[in-house]
Amino acid sequence: MSVLIGDLMAMADERYGRGGGKRRGKRVRGKRKLEAASSYDSAPGPTSRKEREKWGTQPEKKSLRTQGRLPPKRMGELSELDFLRKAMGMGMIVSKPWGDSYRYDFIVDTNGRLFRAQVRSTENRFGHRGYAVHASVYVGRKIVGLTAKDIDVIVAYIVSRDIWYVVPVKAFVPRKNLWFYPDGSKKGAMFEKFREAWWVMTGKK
Repeated sequence: MSVLIGDLMAMADERYGRGGGKRRGKRVRGKRKLEAASSYDSAPGPTSRKEREKWGTQPEKKSLRTQGRLPPKRMGELSELDFLRKAMGMGMIVSKPWGDSYRYDFIVDTNGRLFRAQVRSTENRFGHRGYAVHASVYVGRKIVGLTAKDIDVIVAYIVSRDIWYVVPVKAFVPRKNLWFYPDGSKKGAMFEKFREAWWVMTGKK
C-alpha cells in the first residue's frame, strides 16, 4: 500500500506541482540559471521577510488547487493523499474504512492507540487572515456538529500554506466550524496551539 500511495503522490506532485509554479530560465553572468517562478499570491498577510519570520509562516502559494481549477471532490482526495504521506512518513499506521458512510476518514494507529481522524482542508482565506473548515456534517437538510461519538480528531490542512492542525474533538465541541489564524488575530487564535500538533495522536511533543 505504501508503494501505491507513494506513486500516487509522485504523480500528483508531477502533474500539479507542489506550489503550482513552473521553472523559468534566467541568465546570470552568461550562464543560464534555473529558478522557480514566483508562486506567491497577492492576498493580504505577512509578505515581508520580517513579518514571515514573526509568524513563522509563508505567503499563500498558487496551484491548480488554490485557484479553484479542480473539482472539490478531487481536491479533497488530494488532501487525503497529503495526509497519508504526512502520517505514514511519521511512522503512523493509517487505515481507510470501507465505503464512505462513516463520519471519519481514517483510522490512525500510533503505538497501538487508535484514533478516528476526519481530514478537512481549505485553500482560501476568509475575513481577516482567517481560514475555516467544517466540523459538521449534513443529516438530511440539517447541519449536525461532529462529536466524540463520531471522531477523535479533526486534521485540518491549509493547502495554500502547507500548514496542518490536529485538533482533538473535546477542544472544539460544540462548534460546527473551526477558524484558524496562522498570521495571528487580535481576537485571539484559540486553535494555534494545535498547529502541527501531531503529539495529539503520537503522544510525543
